[in-house]
Order: sequence, then C-alpha cells, then structure tokens
Amino acid sequence: MLKDTGASVRIYNLAKSLAGLGNNVHVVIPGDEATLERDGRLEIDRIKGLCPNPVLEFFSNLLGVLRPTSLFFYDFLFILRTCRIILKSNVIQIEQPWSSGPIILLLTKIFRKPLVIDSHDVFQALRVNKNSLRKIVEVFLEKIAYKCANLILIVSEKDMKYLIKYGIQQDKIVIIPNGVDTEKFTPLLDTAYIRNRYDLKDFHMAIFVGNMEYLPNREAVRVIEQELAPRVQSKVKNVKFLVVGRAPPGFGCCNLILTGVVENVAEYLAASDVAIAPLFHGSGTRLKILEYFSCALPVVSTSVGIEGLEVKNGENVLIEDDMNKFAVKITKLLEDKALSARIGKAARELVISKYDWKKIGEKLNTACFFIRK
Repeated sequence: MLKDTGASVRIYNLAKSLAGLGNNVHVVIPGDEATLERDGRLEIDRIKGLCPNPVLEFFSNLLGVLRPTSLFFYDFLFILRTCRIILKSNVIQIEQPWSSGPIILLLTKIFRKPLVIDSHDVFQALRVNKNSLRKIVEVFLEKIAYKCANLILIVSEKDMKYLIKYGIQQDKIVIIPNGVDTEKFTPLLDTAYIRNRYDLKDFHMAIFVGNMEYLPNREAVRVIEQELAPRVQSKVKNVKFLVVGRAPPGFGCCNLILTGVVENVAEYLAASDVAIAPLFHGSGTRLKILEYFSCALPVVSTSVGIEGLEVKNGENVLIEDDMNKFAVKITKLLEDKALSARIGKAARELVISKYDWKKIGEKLNTACFFIRK
C-alpha cells in the first residue's frame, strides 16, 4: 500500500493501530492488478474490477478524477469481489464517502452491516473542485453516505460544526484526529545522506511536504516560490526551500528543490531547519503539520494550515496569515537557534501527548465497539 498522500497515511495507520489492539483488519483498495499484503492481523487487498483501463481513463478525464482506479467502486466485478470480505466483517469503514455509493447502499440495505464513514476532508468538493458535474455528484453521494452511516469520523471541531450545519445528527459524529508515528518521525535520524544528495551541506533548509495533485498544496507551493522564498533568501543568503511530494506532470518551480515522492519523509524533515505550511484552503487537519512537530521542527503556518490542532501560537508553532510577516518569521527561526529549539521541542511534546497513532487507534476501537453491540 502506497502511503504517499494524507488519506493513505491515515488509512494505513488507523488500520495498523486497530490490528495492534487484536482486531483482524482488512483494507480494500481498487487497483490495476490484484495483490495481497499481510502484516500480522492486518491484510491489504488490492482488487481489480471488470472495466478496462481506456474506459476508466475516459471517465476519469471527464470527471476530473486523478486516480482512474477509484472508479472501480462503481464496477460490478469489484463490488462482487469485495463482498467476500464484507460478509465476514463485523464493522465496515468507508473512506472518502463520495466514492462508494453502491457499496454503501449494499452494506446498509442488504447486508445490514454497521457502517463507519471516515471523513477526513468534509465536503471537499464544495471548496476545491472546479468541475461542476463532479462537484454536484460528489456532494450528493457524500450526503447519502452520512445519512446511512452508523458512525461518522471527523478530524476537528470545525468539521463537526460543518456536518451539523448540513443536518447530520451530532450523536453519530465522533472526532478521531489525524496522528503521527512518533517513533518513525523523530529528530534523531542520520541526515547526511539527504544533505549530500541535494548539495545542501552548507545551507539552511526550509521544507514543505504535500501532494501537489491536491489544489491547496499547489497553491501553497506557488506562494513559496513567488513570495516566501525570494523574501527569505534576500535576508538569509544560504537557505534553500525543499518541496517533498507527488507532483502532476509538467509541474515545476524555478527556485525550489522538488524531490517528488520519497521513500522516507522523516529523513527529509530531520535534515531541515524549519517547516512551513502556507495553506489557505482545505479542511480537516494536516498530517504534514503533525509530522513536522514529531521531528521537533519549528513550524510557521497560516491559521488554515494549523486549524483543528490544539496548538498555542508562539509556544509550539508560529501562526501568520500575512505573507510578508510569514517570511519574517521564517527568517527569525533560521537566525535564532534558541527560539527554533524551544518551539520544536514543545511541538514534539504536544504530538507525543495527544496525537500518537496508537492513542488515536484506541479511541477508534472504543467507538467501533459500541456500534457492534
């Protein structure tokens, strides 16, 4: 299972946490070919549907869907193959509620299985989709999913208010925040390889992590390229800006280092001096922020980038929405090592106490126990 987006990281870590608590967990993913991975009580099934690739490509282009295989959720053969896992399961959790309409109706109307909807980006289509047809379809399907669900998982208080505004019952909503593997994401990593690979031995490093196929992340990178990097580099001569994550074809920047997808993001974070999140759109909470924190990196973020997290401005993060002042704060952290160390240390203490995946998995396990009864 590729863990190269925020959604896939959340799915994998929640599943791993539940398996670690003694549950048999199956993760079903639509794919080009059928594969199976096992890790103790965790089984990851990649299932292929009947629809040929050219047809998937046609409809994905029409609807603006980035991963054509996600359309397998509407493929009869994919649904049939998935049923063998559904039938032996006690609780079914669906990710991305707009993508699973037929399966949701099958679960609730035919099999009568307890249904959990994990909504880590509530009504995303209303904010980021420019394709009007896709927006209408996704919002419609998402509303159906929420109505059918026994339990809805969201990541912040703001998302809860958003759902209640749209008429969803509050008593079936529970906050299961995003988390981080605090043992994997640690500042105690050997970073010489990263600095040597990009010739950064004598440079400060500012880092941004994100999937650039997601519009808010692309917007953030353009802000870094056109506003933040030039302003910081005019004050701090030996600083480079690193952008880590998947990028769509043709995406490039003239004065940033784009790494693409990397094997171990934690190494890149541990090698950096400051992390940034100049985000202005999106909902939920950002896994990237928690990963920054876990590596004891001092972070500068917009209020949107940090929303949903229990942070204190000036104590474990610096929050700024004005890009001139944002650049000033990056510069301050690069020049003031004591300030950087203090904020980074407080940030790591925060995630260890509140946002470790193991603790979050325990909360989800308790919530699922009650809907099984």
